[in-house]
Amino acid sequence: ALLLPPRAKDIQSMNILGLQYKVDSQKENTAGTSITSNIVFSKFKQNINSRTLHKKFIQENGLMELLAPDKTPETRDEDIYLRFAELIQLGDVKGSTSISIELHDADIAVQWVNGLIEFVDRETIAMLLDDLRNSIENELRNIEYTIASKRLMAKQRREDQIIRYEEASTIAENLGIKRRVDATNIIQNTQMNVDIATATTPLYYLGLEALSTEISILKNRKSDDPFIGGLRDLQEQLALLRSINFDQEKMTTVNIDQAAYPPKYPIKPNRRLIVSLTTVVGLFSGAFLAFFIEFIQNQRKKHS
Repeated sequence: ALLLPPRAKDIQSMNILGLQYKVDSQKENTAGTSITSNIVFSKFKQNINSRTLHKKFIQENGLMELLAPDKTPETRDEDIYLRFAELIQLGDVKGSTSISIELHDADIAVQWVNGLIEFVDRETIAMLLDDLRNSIENELRNIEYTIASKRLMAKQRREDQIIRYEEASTIAENLGIKRRVDATNIIQNTQMNVDIATATTPLYYLGLEALSTEISILKNRKSDDPFIGGLRDLQEQLALLRSINFDQEKMTTVNIDQAAYPPKYPIKPNRRLIVSLTTVVGLFSGAFLAFFIEFIQNQRKKHS
């Protein structure tokens, strides 16, 4: 069989903006980097040689008896898996990746090659989607932790604000400030008053009535969400990530340029070569035998 990397549309749904896809243990795509056809095809070729997938393929298709018809109790399963791995031959043919199996039965070999490609393609897609789903779960957890942290800090800030307002209302009550006071009307033209004017206006200038109203509203607030900056953006990201659904049926990690087919003539044994060699060897052997017999007869005559 001849294989090519998948087309862009075959892996399009795997590319999710903002997610990190881990290519291997040493390298990781940056956020938003696309999963390319070459990355996916490389993963497929890696899995073609996977002993774990070979074992699963053999077990799912019941190939143990075909691979080891003379199996005895002493025969190890690992030896059978190794024998199957040695049958698979990978190569390059004019820019394509070739996969072939040499077997005593060409039809069975064709079934194994095409079946193995389909099986590994399906398993590779499942692995890639597992990685993507894991990335989505990690991103969801990070956003949820961020939202929870923001809500906790918003509650703490509201409680701190209530304490400040309660303290200011006590001062306003003691000073007899019931309504809002314009600070500019009570500041005189002295250096001390200039320094006071340049500072932050005290909260108790709001007046006892305004402060009491603020305290009451803050205590009765049911939710801090509308007052948390960036919260709605985070919630939008959550909704987007939770709505992602992969259509596995439309995905493929390999483009089959040519499916496996049985050869017209067997590779082994090469009957033409055998017949040719047999003919040549037979002629030389017959000539040698004729000369040898004549030599023996001449020796007998001389001896007589």
